[in-house]
Amino acid sequence: MSLLLFSFPLLTCSGGEKNHSGPRLLKPVELILPESTPIVFVPGYKGSELISSKGKVWLSPSQALAFSSPDLILRENDEIQPGDVLRSVTAIPVLLDVKVYAPWLDRMISEKNWIPYVFPYDWRKDNGDTSSQLELYLAQIKKSNDGKSPVIIGHSNGGTLTLSVLNRRPDLIAKAVFVGAPFRSGIGFMEDLTLDQSTGLNGKIMGPCVASSFISVYTFFPRESSFDTKDVLQNKNGESLPTRFFEASFWKEHELGVFSKTASCNPVPTLTEFQTRLDKARSFRDSLSPKKGTKYPPALVIRSTNRPTLRVLLGSKDAQGWTWDFRASKRVNGDGRVTAESALPPEGLPYELFESELGHSELLNDPKVQSKILEFSGSKL
Repeated sequence: MSLLLFSFPLLTCSGGEKNHSGPRLLKPVELILPESTPIVFVPGYKGSELISSKGKVWLSPSQALAFSSPDLILRENDEIQPGDVLRSVTAIPVLLDVKVYAPWLDRMISEKNWIPYVFPYDWRKDNGDTSSQLELYLAQIKKSNDGKSPVIIGHSNGGTLTLSVLNRRPDLIAKAVFVGAPFRSGIGFMEDLTLDQSTGLNGKIMGPCVASSFISVYTFFPRESSFDTKDVLQNKNGESLPTRFFEASFWKEHELGVFSKTASCNPVPTLTEFQTRLDKARSFRDSLSPKKGTKYPPALVIRSTNRPTLRVLLGSKDAQGWTWDFRASKRVNGDGRVTAESALPPEGLPYELFESELGHSELLNDPKVQSKILEFSGSKL
């Protein structure tokens, strides 16, 4: 869910030293040592570049500086494809150089006993389809490594993709590492679907009407009867409101997201069109429920608990309709995007817990987290 949010001017953005697209091996084959461990990294929401025949549409310097704003609205059969994993975002070289996944990717490459793979993907699309693609990729990796299943590391949305595959095919994963994964969902992403969000100086490229067209984002909201987060909406009196996030009529009746006055989307989707998005998102969320009797591989969960994170959204209704107050809403401990409670897997999946002091987008760049992952994977430090 990320969740990689940039609120500063950008001059250079890097996905890698060369132009790469799609899942790949990070290290030259000739540098791989015998008996090494295959490792697969799955980035989070916004953590993969997107490319088209016209070039990079997420995220180039001109886009970050608002010189151009490619249309990222998700449409059936659009030509946009995943590029590489997003490595870095630079505002001013040396002075303001923000590393996204660069430190973590470099650590993956430098670990001599690892065979490092990455799985960039189009984070706008249905997570169900993406998890199926991930499953096929893991099967290919296992086959190419003489039947040795990989260790998989998923950040944020990449963690929920990993859990979905794990529930279907635990045999494809030797160990799983979940980093800031929004297992239990929440209300935090509603802000992205309601208010303008800036990427660098660009307030158009990822506005609420754009993000609302994505299918993946609705997997960040809770079901009513499940292990998902409860009581995420309240009225001004502090009373919890019933929720039905996977019914299109609920969003329209309560003026949420694309139907809100603040989003100002025109045209808004039909209820039939919107329900189709919700149905796909619900199907994916259902795939996150552990299956009884499944023998799961070892799992490591990494979270942060020292940043205020939106937990309850407050709303009020008058003659003009619903108003949602993000500023006055309730926050609890988390990593700034995922609450501490949401970062814990559902019952039925055993795990080891490790906590970082860094925020959501920085978790994998924490040296302590990197060392813990290396230890957990069986590598020698």
